[in-house]
Amino acid sequence: MTPTEPIVHRCSSDELHGEAKEIFENFIQGSGKVPKWLEVMANCEDTMVGFFALFKSVMDDAPVASTLKWKVAYVVSDINKCEFCVGATQTKLAGFGIEQKDLENIDETTDPKEALAIEYARATTEHAYSIEPDLIKKMQETFSDEEIVEITAVIGTFNFINRFNDALQVLPDA
Repeated sequence: MTPTEPIVHRCSSDELHGEAKEIFENFIQGSGKVPKWLEVMANCEDTMVGFFALFKSVMDDAPVASTLKWKVAYVVSDINKCEFCVGATQTKLAGFGIEQKDLENIDETTDPKEALAIEYARATTEHAYSIEPDLIKKMQETFSDEEIVEITAVIGTFNFINRFNDALQVLPDA
């Protein structure tokens, strides 16, 4: 993997205003740096602020557990071959105590809810227009409507950010 700069400018906090600037400053105070994808998305402040609000609401811990959401995000990112998001989801999952070897065998999980969510993530990412009725039925039997919407939102959010990062060549740092 050869690190490259994105095809558009990476914004700094000094270039931003209002809520966009606040988001950057919160990242700098919290972790010392702003994620590269956010620096790129900040070229369009309204999009960045809106997407960041969506991302936070989708990835919070209710009603679906964060660990399951991040596993679903990893599966989507792996299917899409988004290097940046695969790395980011692996890092997040490592923080939950999930080891790399577990991610390499994620389809072999013994947790039936997790296995179902992963199967649904694969189907939704690969062919949302033709998900098998049996899979939909199993989802409805296993998850509440709210949980199905939230899992689907995770899938959609990561399909978006995967495409965004890949199209704009937002790659992980070496």
